Amino acid sequence: MFLVFYGSSSILSTYIGRIADRTGRPGPLLGVGIMLLSLGVLGYFLTMRYTTGLLFSTSLLLSAFLSGFGSGFYHPLGASVLEPSFTNTKRGRALGINGAFGSIGRAVYPSLFFAAAVFLTTSGSIAFIAALGAVASIVIWLGLSPKKIQGTADEQRPLRTPQARDALTRGVVGLTIVTFARELAIFGIVAWIPIYISIQKGAGVSSTLGLALTIMYASAIVGQPFFGWLIDKFDRRKILAVSTAGSGITILAYLNTQGLVELIILTLFGFFTFTAFPLILPLALDYAPKGTSSLTNALVWGLGTSGGNVIGPLVTGAIVASNYGKLGFAFEIMALATLASAVAAIFLPKAPTIGQGRSPLHPLRADSSL
Repeated sequence: MFLVFYGSSSILSTYIGRIADRTGRPGPLLGVGIMLLSLGVLGYFLTMRYTTGLLFSTSLLLSAFLSGFGSGFYHPLGASVLEPSFTNTKRGRALGINGAFGSIGRAVYPSLFFAAAVFLTTSGSIAFIAALGAVASIVIWLGLSPKKIQGTADEQRPLRTPQARDALTRGVVGLTIVTFARELAIFGIVAWIPIYISIQKGAGVSSTLGLALTIMYASAIVGQPFFGWLIDKFDRRKILAVSTAGSGITILAYLNTQGLVELIILTLFGFFTFTAFPLILPLALDYAPKGTSSLTNALVWGLGTSGGNVIGPLVTGAIVASNYGKLGFAFEIMALATLASAVAAIFLPKAPTIGQGRSPLHPLRADSSL
């Protein structure tokens, strides 16, 4: 399910970006994505309630594919919706605030899920969450029409329909590679942290585990706006490097601390780690030729972020090889890989001055500095 979810999100996000650039309607497409995600969640409910055996497994994978496809809409299209409404010097903060609300949702979700389960059972709670998503998708469809988004009129469209090669500037390719390496290393840690806390730290499946994970994820509520503010003030490549290096350094510290100190370190790890949305996508938009913002975002996020999210846990799993005692060693390797990707981020090409690089569909002009 994990592989199908992130795999469909990664592979199909580029197709979504092309449609958004072709139609000039990223806002309504966001609503489509949330509806698909909700239908995928509804598929989980129907699977749990009505299927068994081979049909159960098949239905789960189909639901994972559908929900993963739906999730692939949000990040690239969300950044495209915000892009025309904010100048380049304020875009990072806008994405950071948007990301912070996503982090709030991530923090609230477990409590909402279990509160609903008290009245509706576990499977009923899944159906409830799916219904909330369906309602939200309709609101998004109506509320983010092109006429209601500043700067998404026809004059923003390119002279011809963008193709994938149009967005493949050297800056975009370099950022995608760095992002893939970053997310592979970081998510290779994040996906296994619950098991590490449960077994290596001795928390078991308990409220201690839940508290630790909540603290780790909730720190992004502050971290995303903060790094969004920084990326508007300083060299974006260096801020990406600082965030990435912070993830590697704090996980190394976490492996060697106990008690209250380890909770503080875990909080800092979340603070540095869950910052991809306000850090990576503003850089992607800097490198994007005019008229290819959604496609560029989809390439960087789909192949870079989601691709790394797929591969990272597999690499950690291969190192561990069913021996959870090796998790600390695996985390050390991933931390070193994180530090290496931080160094690589510094050497990304300098983004072109606004107005010079974003010419309509000239693939290599968006990064002449390389």
